[in-house]
Amino acid sequence: MKKTNKIITIIMLVAILTMSLFVSTVYAATNTVATVKTPGTVTVTKNVTGVTNPVTNTFGYTIAADTTYNPAEVTDYPTSASISFSNAIPSNGQVSNDTTVDFSGAKFTKVGDYRFKITETSSTKASKYPVDSSYYYLYVSVRFTDDDTDGTKKEATVASSGVKDSENDERAQTNPGTKQAVVFTTEPDFTSLTISKTVTGNMGDKSEYFTVNVTIPGESGDTYVVSGGKYGAATSSTKTVAAGTATALEIKHGETLTIGIAKDGTTKQVPVGAQYTVAETAVTGYTTTIDTVEQNTTTKTTVKSDATDAATKNATAIVNHYELSTLTGVFFNIMPYALIAVAVIILILLVKRSSKKREE
Repeated sequence: MKKTNKIITIIMLVAILTMSLFVSTVYAATNTVATVKTPGTVTVTKNVTGVTNPVTNTFGYTIAADTTYNPAEVTDYPTSASISFSNAIPSNGQVSNDTTVDFSGAKFTKVGDYRFKITETSSTKASKYPVDSSYYYLYVSVRFTDDDTDGTKKEATVASSGVKDSENDERAQTNPGTKQAVVFTTEPDFTSLTISKTVTGNMGDKSEYFTVNVTIPGESGDTYVVSGGKYGAATSSTKTVAAGTATALEIKHGETLTIGIAKDGTTKQVPVGAQYTVAETAVTGYTTTIDTVEQNTTTKTTVKSDATDAATKNATAIVNHYELSTLTGVFFNIMPYALIAVAVIILILLVKRSSKKREE
């Protein structure tokens, strides 16, 4: 009996050890970390379009694992990225830069398809360079390798492209037509300004040029093209206004100056919301009115807020009036006295003539 119990005990111990080993093997197989296949990266590109001046700005990105889609938790994956421009000179109205999102250190423990959402979440100068509201899904496929024999060898393949603005992509990415390069684009809000001149009054010289000083804020080194009047068309103009500096411009009656339309004739340059100053040098005899308000200091400041309403909110109208009374008015004022004097002279002559006749 004792011998039988001993044999049973030994059998149970062997069974327990075998079961433990099996469980350990299964656990190890299901929790081994997949090797990320080289290169294991995704390129993210940022384009800033519709610009003529150098661009300085940093855009930030957030990468988040889609826990409702992924078959298991993922650790050590990249959660953020950034793309910076430092005084980047535009080419054909655009600057571009990119960064690499690296998944090579991410830990995937279960086979299946994984999804990560990347969004542009910040801009250092958001009022000038707003963030792109688009998003992309990045996919990683984790599979057992061809030489796997015990469920411990896995390989993760990172998609080099993304799926834009869609949550309905096939889990296995079987529709390659939905894949595309991960590109975020910002086209800033820019506008242009106009200054018109009208000269009135009987002394107003419509051929005379008046000097207007214009100051427009902007980044150091920014310039705004001037066209119209004596400065010709935008395609040939070389006159510019430097950001933050009062620039003297000349304008005469009937002319309109446009500031901030690039030489291509379409791209606008002045940031929406910019507060600009127009100050005209006073000319003796003239009363200056800027946007229907008489200016003692001949200075007008306007805040631009709407890029689509340039005709009213981006336009400054200057009127110079010079009026004097004519000399004809002075002649009529003294005429009564002149007539009296003539009458007196005639009367004196008549009296003298009459006296002379009596003496004879």
